[in-house]
Amino acid sequence: MTTSTLPTRATAARVDSPVASRHPAVAADRVPQLALVAPLLLFTHGILAWVDGIGAADPTETQGSVLAIVAGGILVLAVAGFASLAGMLAARSGRSEIAVPVALLSAFGAGAAAAVWVLRSTGWLVDPLPSGLTTGGAVVTALALGLALVVHTAEGRMPSGSLALAGGAGALLALPLGLEPLGALVLLIALAPLTRPVQERRPAA
Repeated sequence: MTTSTLPTRATAARVDSPVASRHPAVAADRVPQLALVAPLLLFTHGILAWVDGIGAADPTETQGSVLAIVAGGILVLAVAGFASLAGMLAARSGRSEIAVPVALLSAFGAGAAAAVWVLRSTGWLVDPLPSGLTTGGAVVTALALGLALVVHTAEGRMPSGSLALAGGAGALLALPLGLEPLGALVLLIALAPLTRPVQERRPAA
């Protein structure tokens, strides 16, 4: 009886061990979700900012309203989403000379945007503020995302037309004409190829 039970336990250990070793190696790819959610958050911020500015003689008077604070928080989430998207796209390339700068720019941009929103919401920063301070974090994040998209397109992982659309969306967002919702929709279309999950390549036996 002793000799019959020992081989059974050893066999069970050999069957379970490969499954346990493969499970931690599987990493979830968040690029499709981020490519969809981040532009939608930016679109939502544009709509809320437009609604908040209706009927205001001076746009700076609405910065302390509840709707403005909510819109600012949504913008911070959008910037954080784009920052994470840029970092993940750069990590896909496997080039440290690209991944490290993109990650640093993304982290700095998202952190700056969040800090400005918190300080404005708590009254530590009083409007009107310099445009470089209010939009600096978003601009830095946009630069990081643009660099990651250029590398992604150069490696053949994204159509060149999508990169052109992303550039057009950036131009719409940069114009001081309140075209943020339109620019967000164009950016959503540009990032549509990224919403398809990438199939993992299995190494040859």
